[in-house]
Amino acid sequence: MSRMLSRHVYGFTMNTTDTRKDHFSPTREEFCQFCHLLYDRHLSAGVGGNVSARAGKSIWLTPSGYSMREIQPHNITVVDLQGRLIQGETPTKEANMHLGVLRARPDINVIFHLHGPYIISATTLLEPGPDTLPPLTPGFIYYAFPLTMLPFRIPGSPTLAEDVTRALSAGDRASAVFLQNHGLVTAGKDFPEALNIAEEIDEAARVYVLTGGTAPPLSVEDIDKIRSLRQD
Repeated sequence: MSRMLSRHVYGFTMNTTDTRKDHFSPTREEFCQFCHLLYDRHLSAGVGGNVSARAGKSIWLTPSGYSMREIQPHNITVVDLQGRLIQGETPTKEANMHLGVLRARPDINVIFHLHGPYIISATTLLEPGPDTLPPLTPGFIYYAFPLTMLPFRIPGSPTLAEDVTRALSAGDRASAVFLQNHGLVTAGKDFPEALNIAEEIDEAARVYVLTGGTAPPLSVEDIDKIRSLRQD
């Protein structure tokens, strides 16, 4: 949970503070590594889920119809902020959702849209609203509590794109949103931050589902202490 926590995955280091720079400059290989990692962590399945990242004045997106396990540097789709195709195949049908958030949040560089089974299970058991998943774990509280859930919207629809953009534009601490019966969207300054948010939410969702929603939440006092650990 510490901001100084480092993790080593696939031969590269993910650090929530030390490696972050004001200028975000991803590589195509890094983009693909995180796509594969999300698939391997069971946060996407089949051709579900999608990823976007800023790359200078362009936006990189996963192409439509590809599994995250298949993404390679040569098939990353490149568009501008208005969605005009620069290079590659047709982007994911959720491109407008990604672009809406990236236009509204210049502090955000990476967006993950995920379909993990525990995440989707939790969204089927909870009611839409501004505070859905209970504060069950310190990591979830630190990164993403309270977590908004939007009512079900058709995947790829303009309504979904607009609602997600609005939810993630509600202040610079907005980092994630649940999608009822659909999944999760996380937003970060870089790939490790977006992944850390996703994994902490997935862990809390697992606890919620595996305990049948009966696990007691942490106290208001503990929540305040944990959230105070976040640095501006």
